Parts: sequence; C-alpha cells; structure tokens
Amino acid sequence: MPSIRLGDLLVKAKVVSESQLKAALAEQQKWGGRLGEILVRMNLVTEDMLVKALSKQLNIPAVNLEAVQGVPPHVRAKIPPDIARDLVALPIQLRDEGKSLVVAMAEPQNIKHLDTLRSVSRCKVVPQVAGRQAIARAFSRFYDGSGDLDDVEGSFKLVDSQGHTIIKNVEEMAAKKQGERKATKESIPAARTASLADVPAQATTASIGGKSPSEMLKAIEDAQRKEVGALKAMVELLIEKGVFTRDEYLAKVKR
Repeated sequence: MPSIRLGDLLVKAKVVSESQLKAALAEQQKWGGRLGEILVRMNLVTEDMLVKALSKQLNIPAVNLEAVQGVPPHVRAKIPPDIARDLVALPIQLRDEGKSLVVAMAEPQNIKHLDTLRSVSRCKVVPQVAGRQAIARAFSRFYDGSGDLDDVEGSFKLVDSQGHTIIKNVEEMAAKKQGERKATKESIPAARTASLADVPAQATTASIGGKSPSEMLKAIEDAQRKEVGALKAMVELLIEKGVFTRDEYLAKVKR
C-alpha cells in the first residue's frame, strides 16, 4: 500500500489547513523545493512537527538530537565531516558489533545519500529522521569545531542580498561581546568593577544582547526567511517584466 503524501498527512492530522497546503503547493510549483521545507519556511509548521510527520509517512523512527549527549570519536570517524555536511547527515551510534551505523538524516528516503553513507562508512546504515536545523546544531557540538555554525548546511550565518556576511556564528559574537565587557570594566571605578567581578563568567557568553544562543539562532533563521521572501518577490517581478521566464530561472538554479 503506497504511503500517504506528506501534505495530506499534515492536513489529516490537522497540523495545516487545506488552504495553507494549497498556498505551500503553489509556492513549490513556482520555486521548486521540498514541500516540508517550504511549510517550515512559511511558518506553517515547526521543524519538530515536520520531523514527526516524515517519520510517520516514511515509517522511519525520529531522533531527538537535543537529547543526545555526545557521539564517540570512532563513530564520528565513520563519516568525514565534509560528507556529513553535504548530505545533512550525522552518525550517532554503532550497533551489531560495529556492523550497523545509526545516522540522523534530513532526507532518509534519499537512496543516493544512503548509498554514499554505506560506501564511506562500510557499514549497514540505519537511518533516523531529524530536522536540518537540529542536525546543524548537533554537528557544531559533536565535530569538535570542525563544523562551525556558519559552515553547516541550513546555515546559521546571515548574509545580505549581495552575499555579504551580516552576522557570523554565535561563539564569535559571544567572544566579541565578552571583549567589549572587559574593556568597559577596565574603564569604570574600582568599586563598580568589583561588583561586576561577582557576576559569573558564563553570564558573558550565555547570552548576547540579553538573548540566549537558541533565541539568537531563531532570530537569525527568521531574518533569513525574510531575506528569501524579498529575493523571491524580486525574481517574481523580473519574470512579470519579461526579463526571463520562470522555466529559465528554474533551469538556472537547478544546475
């Protein structure tokens, strides 16, 4: 029996309405892309909702990467960081005396990705579903700095329409903030400095401008969605003006 389509599954579960699904499908028809990612980008579903729906649709278990405390080095070594980034896949566990590798994947149904993972790991691959952003966050935690937030797909680097970086990774921003605080402490009276010294050191890096790293990442993701929306509006206008056709645009971006 064929599996139910993702959109129909979400409607049946009352996660999205028929009209919301039609809007997302119209967006997909215009610009291409995966329906689930479009629904997340349009703020119609959360990434967690999408993961649960995909898990049910594909009959593949989902994994909560936030609950994974660590990945042993010999497990990480099964998949080189650059391949893990490209495939949006994260090795998390070895089973069956090292013969089976459990991998968190954003696209566990992608046969080509599975074949690549089997080839490089020389293991049977056991896929589990996880969101792109969740994999990106876990990658930055588990790969010992080899996967900075601004290097991982689903990026946490904010750029403008010219491709210039506006906001870099959270650790870099926290270090800059800490340096600014240190300079301020050195320039104020000793009594005031003493009171600041009582503040725990982690307070300078746990938040940025009063926001936690998770709040900052959400703000960056929201800003990226707005940037994508503006870019799409500009392309749509160019198509209406006859500068190029939609087919020409889609052919170009799919290269």
